[in-house]
Amino acid sequence: MINSISLTALAEQTSGTLSGEELRFDSISIDTRTMRKGDLFVAIKGEVFDGHRYITQAINSGCCAVVVNESATLDAANSVYVDSKQIKPYLCVSDTQKALGEAALLNRQLFSGPVFGLTGSSGKTSTKNMLATILNEKGNTCATEGNFNNEIGVPLTLLNIDENHSYAVIEMGARSKGDIGYLAHFVRPDIAILLNAGSSHIDVFGSYQNIVEAKGEIFESLNDEGVAIINFDDPAVAKWEKLTKGKRSLRFSLADEAADVYATDIQCETEKSNFNLNYAGEVKKISLPVPGEHNVLNALAAAAAAISIGFELQNIADGLVKLKPASGRLNVVRLQKNISLIDDSYNANPDSMKASLDVLALRKGVKVAVLGEMGELGEYSLDFHLALADYGVLSSIEQFLLIGPHAQAMAQKLDGRGKSFNSKQELLDHLSEGITGEETILVKGSRSAGMDEIVNVIKGRFA
Repeated sequence: MINSISLTALAEQTSGTLSGEELRFDSISIDTRTMRKGDLFVAIKGEVFDGHRYITQAINSGCCAVVVNESATLDAANSVYVDSKQIKPYLCVSDTQKALGEAALLNRQLFSGPVFGLTGSSGKTSTKNMLATILNEKGNTCATEGNFNNEIGVPLTLLNIDENHSYAVIEMGARSKGDIGYLAHFVRPDIAILLNAGSSHIDVFGSYQNIVEAKGEIFESLNDEGVAIINFDDPAVAKWEKLTKGKRSLRFSLADEAADVYATDIQCETEKSNFNLNYAGEVKKISLPVPGEHNVLNALAAAAAAISIGFELQNIADGLVKLKPASGRLNVVRLQKNISLIDDSYNANPDSMKASLDVLALRKGVKVAVLGEMGELGEYSLDFHLALADYGVLSSIEQFLLIGPHAQAMAQKLDGRGKSFNSKQELLDHLSEGITGEETILVKGSRSAGMDEIVNVIKGRFA
């Protein structure tokens, strides 16, 4: 439940036109299937759906008022009128999606606690979870659920902030230049965290340079008292530091002692990582219950963010040790015949693929990488897939089972360790026949590859 907001305030914020009686609302819905009585219904119009078609249903479900696009036609079958009598107040705006964001901004401005905004090409969700776990050591934290980080998800997260929260952590994703700037307008972060600039969505960004600039938009939203958290190891660090001129910043690094926050004595094991956290001459041993050097870097980002608001290193250690792995992100599942399944099927890009292969390479016994396509790489797709195959050649992984448009080309580069398949069923049949026991199987690919289907079948066959 959000803080109480008046329709008049939202009308002023959106430059909209309010018709009907004034009222206040403390909850918002964009989906009549989950609407509660008294919700303000915002009729979002997207590419494949239009909330204006459900206004009558929203009214019947007990909404307090509706927000509609000025261009929408409220006909007799789908209207706030019955027999020419207005039965609900409604607010006409130029863009209901932006109005949702403006409502979220009103709620965010009523929150006095620190708001953390976070972006990057990879590691966003893991870092968000780490930071929220740390912050929960001192107070309730409102954090993005899953990777609900787009133009709809970010406002809905901001609308979850209420008086019971002490902190808020908002994850922001981008598919083109301007997206982070748009989202940051509503988030207004007190602490802005930039993890990295990689190759995710390079097909729509057009170039690596565009990605660097797009991610840097998060710092433009900081006020004079804001804090920038920057990856000192990223090649774009110098460019991002220019954007934070005059503002406080903390830089984090895996090993560079020139950074404000850095790691030493990193020890990556099959299902956990240990390292020493260093800041201002103080050192603290950190036990991280997730594997991979990339997760150590994520933890350093979260630690730097917490340090920026006064958390002690002990608070950070106490929080990180309680971290729970996120679904579909390097989750280890024990199966029969001592088979270990590493479910990293949620998504993939070139950097996260390499990180996952590094984690698999730590395992003992036969190691099998089941890899699907990396999506949204555009004209660079073949090059990135072949580069991944080259990376695999240098690893200790015995088998690569590949599916997707570039699977055959990748298999040819993998020195006899790679095999391509035309279908998931074909791949699964081969896997079932070849499993003898003691193997570790990694499954990873972009969301579009649907690798979670393979995970579910493997679980079923070897449960």
